[in-house]
Amino acid sequence: MRVFLHVCCAPDLAVSYEKLIANGLDPVLYFYNPNIYPTDEYVKRLNEVKKLSEIWQLELIEENYDPNDFLDKIEAVKNEKSKRCYECMKLRLEKTKIEAKKRNFEIFSTTLLSSPRKSHYDIQSIAKKLEENDLTFKYINFRSNNGIKIGANICKTYNIYRQKYCGCSFSLNESQKYEEISKENNLKNLSNLLGESTAKIWFKFYKTDLLRIPEDIPAYLIEKTDLKILQYLKPQIVLIKKDIAKDIGILNNSRFKVGRWKGKAIIW
Repeated sequence: MRVFLHVCCAPDLAVSYEKLIANGLDPVLYFYNPNIYPTDEYVKRLNEVKKLSEIWQLELIEENYDPNDFLDKIEAVKNEKSKRCYECMKLRLEKTKIEAKKRNFEIFSTTLLSSPRKSHYDIQSIAKKLEENDLTFKYINFRSNNGIKIGANICKTYNIYRQKYCGCSFSLNESQKYEEISKENNLKNLSNLLGESTAKIWFKFYKTDLLRIPEDIPAYLIEKTDLKILQYLKPQIVLIKKDIAKDIGILNNSRFKVGRWKGKAIIW
């Protein structure tokens, strides 16, 4: 059975797709997200949805992009995060319902149900008020049974861009503030571990894509700190020589965890 599916972004579509198919639902994708800021980000997210729609051969309907739709909707509550997010979801679901009826769909849903940032209670509360006798909202907990992990693996397989903030200018500012605070805290923790002057030398590798050991960071620092230096530098991938890896207990290429940081080790 066909379902008119509001799509907020490609990563959330990746989380939801397999569960929709498993429930016997054939999604027609509807991209309506006037909240996304700036325009370049909107285009980037739309293109990633297009990429998945082509891979899975799904019909994609793109709505006109007018940020004023969002800004007008949230004007009265723009300084209250929870209310702002609620009105943003309501706007997109209302538009999805209207377009679903125009196209004679009996079911509509949204990939917002995939996002760990969104309240299922709020989504269902909004959607139930939009239902009519000939149009119902399909609720599926896309996040259940490792849904987010499965979606992340799909994104890696198809090289899908995964955004770092929800979408609007407010969430972008909040994300940037959080990143600044996080960076300051990691430098502080590294300074406590190594001393301030030494920490500043190595902090240039903070969140680097590839950290080479011993070319970038000497092996003795890894051993001395019992890998904790990686927790505060947070590289995506650690490229490490075989003899050094063996000494610190890394025996093969794998993902590993230090504190709250997770990374990937590649031995050579």
